[in-house]
Amino acid sequence: MTTLPNFNAFVQSWQQLHSYAPGLFVEITDDKTLKQATDALKALDAEMGASGIHPYPLDDLANTVMNRIVAYEAVHYPIPDIDAATILKVFMEGRHLTQQQLAKAVGISQSTISQLLGRRRAFTLEHLHKLAGYFGVKVSLFLPD
Repeated sequence: MTTLPNFNAFVQSWQQLHSYAPGLFVEITDDKTLKQATDALKALDAEMGASGIHPYPLDDLANTVMNRIVAYEAVHYPIPDIDAATILKVFMEGRHLTQQQLAKAVGISQSTISQLLGRRRAFTLEHLHKLAGYFGVKVSLFLPD
């Protein structure tokens, strides 16, 4: 069995750390503790960024807290899958593009763009390559996980 050297010193250090930033060590069980952990992580991140030290000695702690936050949110606030038509619509709205403008820019007919957006036609690999190239993203962005 492995023992920790200086166990008493370790316990005292842990208690001090916990008292300095309890939000970093709180068990995330509800939205209140999620907010505590998120606020503490934001404060830690600001301090780390302001320090100019890279890598920062507390990077592992920040990553651990982030992983705990992400795990909680994945269960309690799952992000729904978004289909290719919705992604295309968001990109078009972001650039204030009409179907006609996009069709001309990517070489896909306006009627096909309309069918893709209306989910009346499946995206082909050729469509995805043209759209991804135009919007400057990877083809995989349009594919379901």
